[in-house]
Amino acid sequence: MPPLLWLTAPDQVDPPLRAALVACWRDVVNGGGAVGFARQVPVDDDVVAPVVDRLVSELDPRLRRLLVAPTDGGVAGWLVLTGNADPVAAHWARVTHVQTSPAARGSGVGGALMGEVARAARDDLGLDALRLEVRGGMGLESFYGHHGWTVTGCWPGALQIGVDDRRDEVLMGLDLRAR
Repeated sequence: MPPLLWLTAPDQVDPPLRAALVACWRDVVNGGGAVGFARQVPVDDDVVAPVVDRLVSELDPRLRRLLVAPTDGGVAGWLVLTGNADPVAAHWARVTHVQTSPAARGSGVGGALMGEVARAARDDLGLDALRLEVRGGMGLESFYGHHGWTVTGCWPGALQIGVDDRRDEVLMGLDLRAR
């Protein structure tokens, strides 16, 4: 696997990388991944691309970073690290959009992304903690738990996936001071 790549400005995402991010997200959603668009499945590039464009337009060295696991001609996985401008909450950040392309599942890409986001948050940004939310009923807690994350709470029934499908939003945290 090539080295992971941190991107912190919109101009760092060229058209081929943008297309690879869109394709990865589309494939993850259509493969049953819990990374958004739950009520729009299946999705195509026309649905995903504007969301990728908005995410990329908000990249910022201090407050929003994109971590990518590139492959030859594509993306094996990616995530977003979002900090807090408010000094009261500036010691922690949120991890969102964590995804591994279906073709890269089981290859260690997800673990590499989680290790690098923790390292960078602690060592490069001086953060004390990370937070993330996962869709209940998907078994994601065990993946994150394997990488040191703990369940810190839950919003029961917070996510309405379908008319008769409500899921909990599970809140998880990673204490970077203990690492």
